[in-house]
This record gives sequence, structure tokens and C-alpha cells, in this order.
Amino acid sequence: MLWRLPLRILWWLFGGIIRTVVTLVLLFGLVYFTMRLTPLDEFWRARFYASIGKTADAEHWYRLGLNQHPKSKFAPQGHYELAELLYGQERYREAIGHYGKALEGMLAPEQKREALLKIAEAYLKSGEPLKAAQRFEQFAQLFREDERASKALFLAGESYRKAKRNSDARRCWQKLSANYPTSPFAPKALWELAELAESEGNESLARQIYQKLVERYPQSAEAAKANARLAVWHYRKGDYKSAAKAYTEAIKAAPELVREAIQSEAVKKLWQKLKEQVGSIIQHSP
Repeated sequence: MLWRLPLRILWWLFGGIIRTVVTLVLLFGLVYFTMRLTPLDEFWRARFYASIGKTADAEHWYRLGLNQHPKSKFAPQGHYELAELLYGQERYREAIGHYGKALEGMLAPEQKREALLKIAEAYLKSGEPLKAAQRFEQFAQLFREDERASKALFLAGESYRKAKRNSDARRCWQKLSANYPTSPFAPKALWELAELAESEGNESLARQIYQKLVERYPQSAEAAKANARLAVWHYRKGDYKSAAKAYTEAIKAAPELVREAIQSEAVKKLWQKLKEQVGSIIQHSP
């Protein structure tokens, strides 16, 4: 009958609403149940607290999730995010442990690279230069095409030298100079190689590297410092024309660069004599 039609329409609409609500409740229940079987619930809470600056609460939820679900496929990501949190608080040794656990599982390629670099940096900041050097060099070997590989090699060399492993430092800087000649770290590597040679008493090799640095990277800050060293070296050897030329090139740079290059008292005295005489040197040079 016609009077029943509106009732049927209302019942159909009402029933549709009920079915929709039940479906949504079941769906949310399934999602919640799934999250309870994984650390996702804890990790989302941790991320929220980290985003608003409550690092202690974020750490609590990361640790809770990792303790309750240590074998979860989401655990490596949790270790990585917790490591980032700890690194930001300068808790480097703890961060190293969690980065290491993160690398044992599946991470996004960029996160894997970042974790390797952060481990190296954390070792360096923790006063363990040898371990830092090994990690920096490992990164450069694994990711040779990465734009950070040259920097990693440079830092590996610096770290090896801090650990008094001069031959390893030299190897890293030579590899950087040979494989990444256009990198901004290439002139820095040559400068370090020259300094290393000079510290070992190999003055002739140091002079050759300084000269190579000036020729390859004349606009670099390291070239200015190399010119200052070459000017003093030529002056000491009596080659006043070459000394004047190198001196003129060196003083074009910022004064602090020259000061950095002539730190020892003996070199400072020679530089001062050269500075006083350079006018007459240039005047009488053919």
C-alpha cells in the first residue's frame, strides 16, 4: 500500500546508515587490532611527541614499541628514528647502537646511507677517531657515486690522522684527489697531504703538492695558503723572484688564510722578512 512506501524508504535509508556505521566500526577495529600486533601504535605516538618537542615522551614510546615487538618488520625503522632522536641530544654512543640495529633490517636506501654517516660522525664526536675513519671509508667504498663520498673520504683521512694512522690518512686523501678532482674537498685533500708530508720531514714532496694545489685550484682558499708556504720556501732557498710571485698571489686572499698558513714562529719570521723586502725584490727582479 502507498502509505507503507515512505516507511520503506526511511527504513532503507536508516538501514544504510547502520550498515555504514557498522562497517566503519569494524574497519577501525581491524586497524586498531593490527596496530596492537605491531609497534605502529607506539611509533605514531612517539612521532607525535617528537614533533612537538617532547623528546622524553617520544623516547619512551619508541622504546616501549621496540621492547614489545623486537622482531617486527617495523623495528628497523623504529631503531632508526630513535637513533635520530638520541643523536640530536648528543647521546652518541646510544645512537650508534640503534643505528646499527636499524642497519640489520630493511631501511630505505637514503636512510641506510644516512645511518652509516651518522655512525661515523657519532664515533668521531665520541672521541673514537679510528672507528670513525673506518666507517667514513666504508661509506665512500659502498656509495662511490654519492655526492657525499668525497667528503666521507676527506673525513676518513682526518680521522685516521687523529688516530695517528698517517699511511691510512694519506691513502684516503690520495684516493679523493684522484677520483673526485672536481669536489670542493679535493683542494683540501691536497693541502692535508702537503701538511702531512711536511710534518714527516719530506719538504720536497710537500713543495710539489703545494705547487700542484696552486696550479689545479688557483681560486681556492687552500691555494692561497699554499702560495704563502711556497713564498717562504722560495725565500729561504734564495729564489727571491719566485718568492715575490708567490707572496703576491698569497696576499690577494683573506688575511686569516695567510695567518693560518704561517702559524709557526720560524715561518712567521721569514714571512715578515719577505714582507719587508718584497718591494725591493720586485723592483730588482728581471
